[in-house]
Amino acid sequence: MILPGYERGKLELDGGGAMPYVEFGSGGVELVFIPGAGDGLATAYDRARNLSWFYRKRALDFRMLVLSRREPIPEGYTVEQHAEDYAEALDTLGRRSVVLECNSAGGLIGQQVAVRRPDLVRGLVLASTAHRIDEQARAVISDWLELIERREWGEFAWDSSVKTYKALARRQWLKPVVKPLLGIFGRPDDPERLERTLRGLLGVDNGQILYRISQPALVFGGVEDPIFSHALQREMAEGIPDSRSVFQAGYLHGADLESPEYGTVLNDFVQRLGEER
Repeated sequence: MILPGYERGKLELDGGGAMPYVEFGSGGVELVFIPGAGDGLATAYDRARNLSWFYRKRALDFRMLVLSRREPIPEGYTVEQHAEDYAEALDTLGRRSVVLECNSAGGLIGQQVAVRRPDLVRGLVLASTAHRIDEQARAVISDWLELIERREWGEFAWDSSVKTYKALARRQWLKPVVKPLLGIFGRPDDPERLERTLRGLLGVDNGQILYRISQPALVFGGVEDPIFSHALQREMAEGIPDSRSVFQAGYLHGADLESPEYGTVLNDFVQRLGEER
């Protein structure tokens, strides 16, 4: 399969700053993707080619927009403020009634967008995410922030990778070889962006707005997720009035990236949205 064509750019915001994005796909379904905290390492603009290749199969069914958080991210920027940025961007781009797919930390933003601007979202996909930062998630994020402060990029990249990918988690013996390479190639151009992306998650609790999510929602995650626990993901799913949840045994934080079932589950969810319109 050849690489899909893509367009990338940076959308100027009214209050200053810009949101990097990449757009690809020729399908009939509008899907907007909010990335996780990895967006702090490299934006959709920077990763345009890799993203279009990774989602090349989806490009046949979806018109896909991967939209990054603003540049720059001000100190103390909240998920609510990020949600306002996303709503402004969708307004500017003329996107209405989209399927909003949110990965990991992006889910906390997506929940706010769905509640604040229900006219923009017809279906909400919450993959490997949660609605609040509990003690377990806070401990992981705090450890990562310490590694970032010490500029220990190899350790940070290794730890985040083994918490995401089960294949790597089962091969701890690779750490002496892989960690130095991750430290070289995983070093962000803007460490402050990553730090502010993660620090902005601490203390977030969307528990009081879940019942206001009026759109159908799909919750997908790994039972063994070491960041957002299975119990926390179930709590989120149970708090959304119209939600369907699928949890994959044996998968970690990257269930939506590794599980072969995710694409099928996503397509079924989108098809049902079309039938309900």
